[in-house]
Amino acid sequence: MAGIDDRIEESKNWFERVAEHLPGYRGYKQKELRREADKTQRLFVAERLDAVRVGLDDLKLDLVNRGDLETLGYVDVVIRKLRTVADRIRYADYGYAGLFDTDKVDESVLERLYDFDRGLEGAVSELDTLKGALSMDSPSLRSDLKLLEDKIEVLAEQFGQRENLITGAGR
Repeated sequence: MAGIDDRIEESKNWFERVAEHLPGYRGYKQKELRREADKTQRLFVAERLDAVRVGLDDLKLDLVNRGDLETLGYVDVVIRKLRTVADRIRYADYGYAGLFDTDKVDESVLERLYDFDRGLEGAVSELDTLKGALSMDSPSLRSDLKLLEDKIEVLAEQFGQRENLITGAGR
């Protein structure tokens, strides 16, 4: 988290630097910075998924020009699943807990959330590689799309486990 932490540290104004010396404020601010780092990471992952989707939109255009409506429908399904996962990642819970909530979110949980979200980068890279290998002229386009769809579903299931980090369910 060094890169994001450094950028957040540099962005502090003089008031925030002085306020860090107030009792209780530093811990509160550290939690806020962890949430902000996690949000930045999730937005990065979601934007990479959007880039994969744009590549599929280009494939869709080629399929329309060719008149391959059967494959076009399947590409639409894959794009919808990809958009759903990207939105789930983009708008995921920040790890806030109210004062009287039974599930408290401490700094270690926030750190695990961030690490979990960083771990999604590998799956997104794999999706990007698969998208790059798609070719309208490929005889295995349909099976390549199926493989991409399966990887998107795995990513969705993997991201579904994120809630367990916040609630502690499944421990």
